[in-house]
Formats: sequence, structure tokens, C-alpha cells
Amino acid sequence: MDGYILGIDIGGTKIALGIMDASLHLVDRREFPFDPALPAGEIFTMLREQIDSCLKTCSLCPAQITRIGIGVPGIINKDGRSLKFAANAQLLNNFPLYGALQTLFPKALIIMENDANAAAVAESTLGAGRGFAHMLYCTISTGVGCGIILNGKLFRGSHMAAGEIGHMIVYPGGEPCGCGGRGCAEAYAGGANYPRQIRRRIEAGEPTVMAELAKKHGRIDGRVLGEALTLNDPMAEEIFDGICACLGLLFYNIYKLLNIDCYVLGGGLTNLGAPLFERIHSHFQALRTGVDTMDEVHFLPAFFSSAEIGVYGAALVAHTL
Repeated sequence: MDGYILGIDIGGTKIALGIMDASLHLVDRREFPFDPALPAGEIFTMLREQIDSCLKTCSLCPAQITRIGIGVPGIINKDGRSLKFAANAQLLNNFPLYGALQTLFPKALIIMENDANAAAVAESTLGAGRGFAHMLYCTISTGVGCGIILNGKLFRGSHMAAGEIGHMIVYPGGEPCGCGGRGCAEAYAGGANYPRQIRRRIEAGEPTVMAELAKKHGRIDGRVLGEALTLNDPMAEEIFDGICACLGLLFYNIYKLLNIDCYVLGGGLTNLGAPLFERIHSHFQALRTGVDTMDEVHFLPAFFSSAEIGVYGAALVAHTL
């Protein structure tokens, strides 16, 4: 591949971008916050200014950018140039981003991709999933999403929507999920949902150190859960085990369907470290029987941090096409 790649990662409140050279080295990276309530045109102006600054720092002209990858938390249309819907990315929902970037970079190939898919490509190409023909990258953060690598290639599904594992039902009729369903994996393991269970139990009068920790940190989140676990809090232990049991069951079902032997986990909840990986693996193993137990299955922490994986993933998606 000749030329340079521009990777753009669009989130709900920030945009990160970076330029990668032909050897897949990131030569410059930028990140800036924005208010998603701003008009999309203003957000694009901010993005363009950061791109111009990045080019200047690298002593590059627009013609030297031959590929552009854009990661977005949404479902992409088959054309790779637009998306069906992105709840938290107004820039893409309300602005012709593809055309605007093509005007700035007329010679560049531009590809949009779901952010979890892009992250899977990054981990498979340069990260923890290197060497595995089949790999699943799962982000466990506000929600639970994933990207699937089969035979070394990204699997997108018939309608470009593969990997929505957060909304696979693990406990029919269980906890309500933001998608409108009940019993989804995200209802138990997603950072927007398990705090609701904790608050409900606190309001019912159940004792836990998480009540005081929530006052200290201003909210109930993974950090509060982690601190409570170090204090051997019974409710925290029960919630934590429920999260791991849910994910163990989820990954076991995926394993039985696709026989993937490498699960790379990223996202905020993985800050809990080894205990999280060990407990998920333990619940996964408990479901295996007979010949099913003969082959090793790996649960690995993501190589890239949450701050950098978006830019690498977006750039590498463009590189692989």
C-alpha cells in the first residue's frame, strides 16, 4: 500500500483521529471533545481543523492520504459509505460526512465501519488476537458489543449487523434492557444496566459499602464495584459473579456455534483485571463437558487501550480493503 491512512473514531462526546504510515505505525494522533448537541456542520468544522493540524504536523498534503477509515457506534450500510443508524453520532446521522471528506481527499478510498468491528480488526492485526484465525473481540463498557474474525477476516453478516451479542438473550424474561427486550446479556453486564440492579437493592434497604462509595464517586459504576470487591462486600461479590456468569454463558453459546477459541476483552469493566477474566473463564469452563473440554480456549485482555483502539481500528479497516 502506498500513501498514508487517516483513521477517525467518532464517539458520543469526543472524536479521535490519527495518521498511520505504510508500515502501520501511527505517526500522529489527536482527540477533541465536542457537544453532540452542536449542529453537525460545526462538528465537522472542528474535525477538519484537527485533520489540517495533523497533516501539518506530519508535513503531509491531502493527496498523500490514500485511505480513510471511520469508526462509528452504529450499523453500517453495505455500501460502506453510509449508515443505517448511529444513536450517539449526530455527525453521521445528520451530515453527509462521506461526501465532505471525499471533497477534502478526492483521491482517497473512504470506508465506514462499526466501531466494535474496527476494534476487532485492530486486535486481530496488531493486538492480542494475532496468530488466531478465529477471534472475537468484545467490549464490556456502557454496553456489550463485539466484532468477529473468522478465517482471518471480519465477519459482518447478511445485513452488516453481526456482533450484536449484547442483545443475545441469556436469561429469557429476565432484567429489562435498553433495547426493549428482557434478559439480554447487556442487561446484566452493561455499565448502563447493572448499576440499576445495585441501586434497586440499596433502595430496598440491603446493606452494602457501595452506597457510601457511590456518594464518594458521584455514581455507581465499575470503579465502585471494583472498590467494593476489594472490601469483600457481599452484594458486590454477588453482582460481580452474576456479570461473569452471564458472560461465561454468552461466550459458551458463541463457542458452541462458531468454535472460536480466542476471546479478546476490552472496555471499562476489564479494569477489574485478572479476577474478571478468571471468573468468566471459570463459568465458561463449568458449562463444558466431555470432548468439549479437550481444546484450550483463551480469554485475553485487549492489547490496545480504549483511548487508542478506535483510531487504530478505523485506520486498519481501511488498510485491509
